[in-house]
Amino acid sequence: MRLDPKYFNLFIGICALLALMAIIYSTLRYSQKQVADFEENIAAVQLDTLAFMSFTAIDSLYLKDKTMKPVVIQFWSTWSGKSLAVNEFLDEYTIANPELFVIAAAVRDGEEQILEYINSHPYNFAYVEGTTLFQTIYVPGIPSQILINREGKVFATQVGDDTDALREKLNRLLEDG
Repeated sequence: MRLDPKYFNLFIGICALLALMAIIYSTLRYSQKQVADFEENIAAVQLDTLAFMSFTAIDSLYLKDKTMKPVVIQFWSTWSGKSLAVNEFLDEYTIANPELFVIAAAVRDGEEQILEYINSHPYNFAYVEGTTLFQTIYVPGIPSQILINREGKVFATQVGDDTDALREKLNRLLEDG
């Protein structure tokens, strides 16, 4: 069967449109699966056993020591402008809500860059090494956050830099009791 030349451009256009729709659908499904896997992997982690190497304290930081306080673990990196913007948002948020404890878990960065950032941004965060946990629970991107309630249970997660959505989740976390 031969395609009439006057329909060739239309045929190619339809094929391209179908291919584009398949790519978009696959990408969205893949992203949703990554987030679902991330949430599933967090549920499997015993949060009361989590320990982080601190950049700002001599001793390690143990998450179990922070129960009775709402906690947000912010996965960030110095090379990610979006995560730096979320750090700035979290700093402003914690000034207004000092009961929130922020663990700024640096990912895939050199210690020199992290310490330089910490010295130039004196936020009231606990700066820790987060690469191991990041890889263990397959966090799908930077920035990402894990919100933990006062009982030490995962309250919510977020992937990305949507500070409006994060503010809403943090407000609910603080209201949760």
